[in-house]
Amino acid sequence: SLVTLFLHVLVQNLNTEDFIRVRVGIGSPENKEDMINYVIGPIPKREKEILEGSIEKAAESVIEILKSGIDVAMNRFN
Repeated sequence: SLVTLFLHVLVQNLNTEDFIRVRVGIGSPENKEDMINYVIGPIPKREKEILEGSIEKAAESVIEILKSGIDVAMNRFN
């Protein structure tokens, strides 16, 4: 996947796997057989609104990590 490739390049360039990752979940389809289409298919309008909120929350968590550290951010956002 593109994310896997990005992480591989990042690890190569940083020369370490020791960095903080902020993950944004996308849930799962009702029918597990639809997983590929669910992940790479078009995002329904309702799900897009939820995802936009999750991205905003992820951005806020990055700011909190930078200001207060990972432990404080994890307690606030998880």
